[in-house]
Amino acid sequence: MNHFIRTAFLFLLLLFSSHCGADTLVIKVNQNPIDLSYWPAGNKHYGAVLLISGGEDVVQSPILLTHVAEQLSSYGWSVVLLNCTKDSPVPWVKQIPPTINILREHKNKRIVLVHYGEQLNQSLEYFSRPQSKMINGLIMLSAYDDTNWSKLKKLRFPVFDIAGQFDYDAVLYQMEVREKEFGRHNYQSIEMPGAHHDYRYSQKMLLAFIHGWMAKLPESEPEPPPILVSYIEPVYSAASHIAKVDHSDWAGFIDDPIEPE
Repeated sequence: MNHFIRTAFLFLLLLFSSHCGADTLVIKVNQNPIDLSYWPAGNKHYGAVLLISGGEDVVQSPILLTHVAEQLSSYGWSVVLLNCTKDSPVPWVKQIPPTINILREHKNKRIVLVHYGEQLNQSLEYFSRPQSKMINGLIMLSAYDDTNWSKLKKLRFPVFDIAGQFDYDAVLYQMEVREKEFGRHNYQSIEMPGAHHDYRYSQKMLLAFIHGWMAKLPESEPEPPPILVSYIEPVYSAASHIAKVDHSDWAGFIDDPIEPE
């Protein structure tokens, strides 16, 4: 029992200490403020990353995702960890649009979403909608769901699918299905040798793959403001005289102009 208590205390201590280095990004959903853990980019700035941990993976993922966030921040990425806990007042999928808006306001020319673990279909469903906020790329990190999502080609951005060699069976099976569905259409996948679902001993290699892929994504160019063309139709009085070219005689006008009366 004492060993279990010490282990739990150590886990909470590591979790608390790892989040202490994070700033806070405040978003609003339906006028309700939500505080998100935020790691600003270092000197070099590549863009921004949204981290999502779905379902039960949110329990075991804080250490992994916090480490990923800290390292990506040191590489030059601004990183936001969405609130995916069960006691969150707002579902994490509803946190995506306002978070993207704020990151765009911060002049991030690349925005990438990293989905780790369960509930993958919620991310895919959101970004398949025409009215969804646009991102530059999606990384599926050991991502899976209860069922395969059949509309993968509706996604409008590149996808990077990552799984560990000794990952969950559901993760490996669904990644294989996605490989066949996508083909080579904006899709890359990798099965990391020796890695498990938690990437405990493979984090350095994992970060190298994630950063390298994201850094090659094209930047978003700001859309130019629309050109407003206004036209006011002229108003003519009854006494107006309009010259009609077809019926006007300009002969001799240059040599013998008519003097004004």
